[in-house]
This record gives sequence, structure tokens and C-alpha cells, in this order.
Amino acid sequence: MINDMGKGSIENTDSAENLQGWKQTEEDHYFALIEQPKYMIGSVAKMLRVKDHVVRDTVALMGLDLERGDSGRKPRLFHPDNVFDIADFRRRRGLLPWDLPPATVVVYSAKGGVGKTTLAAELAVQWAFKGLKVLAIDLDTQGNLTQMMGYDPELERDADQPADNPFLVEYNFGSLFTIPPILPTPVPLADVIKKPYGENGPHLIPADVTLANLEDALLNAQVRDFQVLRLLQRGLTKPTPPLDLTGYDIILFDAPPSTSMLTNTTLLASDLCISPVALDALSFKGLSILGGRLINMREQVGRSPSVVAVPTFYRDNRRRVAKVMERLKEHYGNILSTGMIRESEEFKRSSIEREIPISLAYPGSKVAIPDLQAIADEMLGILKNITENRMAPKGGE
Repeated sequence: MINDMGKGSIENTDSAENLQGWKQTEEDHYFALIEQPKYMIGSVAKMLRVKDHVVRDTVALMGLDLERGDSGRKPRLFHPDNVFDIADFRRRRGLLPWDLPPATVVVYSAKGGVGKTTLAAELAVQWAFKGLKVLAIDLDTQGNLTQMMGYDPELERDADQPADNPFLVEYNFGSLFTIPPILPTPVPLADVIKKPYGENGPHLIPADVTLANLEDALLNAQVRDFQVLRLLQRGLTKPTPPLDLTGYDIILFDAPPSTSMLTNTTLLASDLCISPVALDALSFKGLSILGGRLINMREQVGRSPSVVAVPTFYRDNRRRVAKVMERLKEHYGNILSTGMIRESEEFKRSSIEREIPISLAYPGSKVAIPDLQAIADEMLGILKNITENRMAPKGGE
């Protein structure tokens, strides 16, 4: 059940109004879609990292029909889908260049509580702000990313639910596979995907408890290590109407911290593994576990993703945090990101509420947003290097 968001509404200093939530009453058990936040032009400019006049000019070129506020000069109000539409428009006009083949990223840590799902959601949104087409895939049966994107994995279709309830999760990543007898018939990708912020925002393949069927199917499948890789390759290189992934620039997995066959196959299928590292004594254990898994993967199948460790929950003037950072640099400096995620009130709220990504809830944050933008940019730079190296001729070619 989704929490009553009215008890902890997110305040956005630049939003025209606060986020309202889904509510269920004992009388009707009816769910209604949440009203997305609305932004003034200054917030949109911050999200897209442009000047206010650029947003105005782009709105004029697009002929975008915007909502008007009720007070004062009736300012134009932007919904999240409007922001992503503007980013897409700028991308198509060549103002946000990205001409590389699709890349596959997994956000994974063997240790929980490190901000993994939060980072996955923020990367999806920040990359979409750049006009990139992002498909985020939730691989955790708890569905935390699914909830953060606005859906309820615990809802079930019954007589009390409207037939077209947009919050309902009926399919997941496992629905795309054909692995008899557990997964006998695939579902078309178009029926699986959710679009929480419109066509041009990040798309989502949600998760619920039935995703466990994919884990069971993989355990009994032939060449199980390559099932995810084969699915992605089919969708990217031999697309068909039921499975066409060619419209995406980045496929982003949010993997659970548990050791599972699904996690292993997803790591194997990924170009880059982004591993959040909370700055505490257990950070090294999580990275050590990940390193061991990737070494085994390379030895057994000759393939593994590149890895970058992203420090999270950094706090200035804390001796313990400083010591952990020094140890991370000493032992894992070759894979440590330049940027880091500092501890902030926005991240604390996100970890509790899971209602909406920080990048959409707090565009004016002076701590969280600059950190997220820097990490998103750095990860794109790493992906560019990986992709270019993969495309470069080898040997005497």
C-alpha cells in the first residue's frame, strides 16, 4: 500500500504547488493518479541547466501549450512531462548531442542501505534532462524503484479497482522472456513499459513479487548466464514489434543487493556497473564482494562490466568519514568516481518517502542537485569511453 503522501508532502521552493498523493478510503477503495508537481520557469531552467530565456525561446519554438497559474500575472506552469518534452526538442535540434550506440548500465551494491535505488532513479531523470532516452528496469521484487517512479507493486486487479488503473503493476522484466515452463509466453514490451513522466521522460519496467518467477526460470534455463544479454541483443540488433529497444540510448538496471542468478546475468549483460558506496566501515566488504563476483565472471565466461564506485552519504568535517574516504582512495582509487553524493535533507526524505525522484522534487537544492548533476555527467563520460573503446578497431583491423 502506498503511504498517504498528504502526511509528508514534498515542498519545492520553486514549485507552484506541492505534490499531492494517492489516497484510499475505506468507503470506496478507489485510487486516483497523483497530481505531479508544477514548476515555475526558474525551476525548469535549473533542471535543464540553461538560462530562463532559453526556456522561454524553446517554449515559443515548440508552441507548447502550458497551464497558467491562478494568482498575480498568471505565470506559466510546467509539469514534469513538459520539462522532458523541452529536453527532447533540444536533443532533436542538435543542442544536446549524443551519437553513441545504446549502453547498458546496472546500479548494484552487495550492501544494502547505500542509496542504490535513489541513485538509479536520479540518473534516469538527469540523463533524460539531457534529452537521452532512458529505460529504467527494476529488478528488485520489493519494487522500490517502481514506487519511487509512482507505481504500487502491491496493488492487485480486482472488482474494487478501476479497469484502467494506471498505478497497477501487472508485468515486469520477467514478462519479456520465454523460458518454459515457468515463463512460456512473452508479453510485448509496449504492454510492460510504464511512462511516469510522459513519452520523453524516463520509461520504466516495474517490478513486483512475481519477478521471482524469472529467478526460478533462470535457474532451470539453458545457457542461463546469457539470458539477459541475449534478450537485450535481440531488442537492439534484431528488433521486432514485440521487442524493440532501439529507441533507447541507455538501459539502466536497478539490481537488488542479494546474490542471485538474475543479478549475475544482468551484470554480465552490462557495459558499466555503478556501485554506490556508503562511507562506513562496511563499504569495503561490499566492494570486495562485487570484485570477487566480477573476477569469477571474467574467468568463467570472459566478460564483465567496467566498474565505478560512487561515494554516498559524505559529510564534511567528520573524522570517521574522512578516514573511510582515504582508505577508499588507497584501495579502490582506480575505480572511484571523482564526484560524490553528500548527505542532505533531501536524501533523508527520499529514503523514507520514496515518492518522487529528488531531481524532480527539489530542483532548487543547493547540495543534492549539484552532486547528482556532476555524477550523471561523469557517468556519461565513462560510458562514452567504454563505448568508443568497444567500437575501436582491434589489432591490424
